Amino acid sequence: MEKVNLFQYATSELSQDAFICWLLAHGKKKHQKEDSLLCACALDFIHQLPGLRHATQIDEIKRQYLKIDVLVIVDGIHIIIEDKTYTNVHGDQIAVYKDKLVKEGIPADRIRTVYYKIVEQPYTEQVDYTFSRTEILKLLRKYKSCTNDIFQDYLLHLEELESRSNIFNTAPITEWGFDGTRGFFANLQKTRADYCIESWGYVSNPSGGFMGMWFHVLDDRNDEHALRKMGIYEYIESIYLQFENDTAFSGDERGAEQSSPYILAVKVRANCDYKNTRYREASKIRRALYEEFKKCVPSFQKKYFHPGQYMTVGYVPYNEKNYDDQVSMVKRALDSFVKEWSYK
Repeated sequence: MEKVNLFQYATSELSQDAFICWLLAHGKKKHQKEDSLLCACALDFIHQLPGLRHATQIDEIKRQYLKIDVLVIVDGIHIIIEDKTYTNVHGDQIAVYKDKLVKEGIPADRIRTVYYKIVEQPYTEQVDYTFSRTEILKLLRKYKSCTNDIFQDYLLHLEELESRSNIFNTAPITEWGFDGTRGFFANLQKTRADYCIESWGYVSNPSGGFMGMWFHVLDDRNDEHALRKMGIYEYIESIYLQFENDTAFSGDERGAEQSSPYILAVKVRANCDYKNTRYREASKIRRALYEEFKKCVPSFQKKYFHPGQYMTVGYVPYNEKNYDDQVSMVKRALDSFVKEWSYK
């Protein structure tokens, strides 16, 4: 029978902060004899950091000190632990926290920075050590004989998350869900440099949102003449491809074929200087691009159109088997337009 797991409900970053503090507290001198395996795990955690390989105890643990998630002090070294669950990195948070400690009188060379993340992220900050889910599991598995219920619940929670995140390797796209899609996008980012991936993450919208990945961007940074050659530079800032996965879809593969919850879209970003005219010219360009794509890609479809800064030219459905072929087909068509097609 499945056991109730505390971390099925304690999913926030504050809950994870509490676990980190609880685990590391077993490395404090006054708690080291309470559970030898938890003590060993806590010190092993600290030993991963530069200059702390031989630390024998943890001196102090603070939560939300100067708004730092977790601050740990070992032998006069201040360790900033920035914890992320399902939220993405925003800003240079760790650098800001480090500056705050320096202003408090802590020498910069006595500060270590740690990024602790249990789910994949498109980007991470520059830190002294990153505890990815892989690294966390590697550490915790060494002490899996520990019988403490909290420890076992957390380890099981991460094992299940690992399984869900890797499901894209073995299951159809209809079974991926949120974590499997995140794992798929993270894997593409690591293995497909040719996709020129910009980023990925959850995109909210009035219809419920989706997990998206945007890549193969044509703009001034990547090809300063592409949009000029096409005669659309004044009105369009960029054209790019975007995977869109409706992770709330609950049907089977046949249902997916009918409703297209997983698509590869061609997107345009309009010049916001023309917002007051409701992007009238950009909308015409979007329509013209759709007609051109339809000639080259017979399966190209269009959505209900809404004028705005970000507009969908059209899309093709995709699944776990044909995604790369679909990307290649759409990229070829787009690249040919840059060379051969002009709006005016």
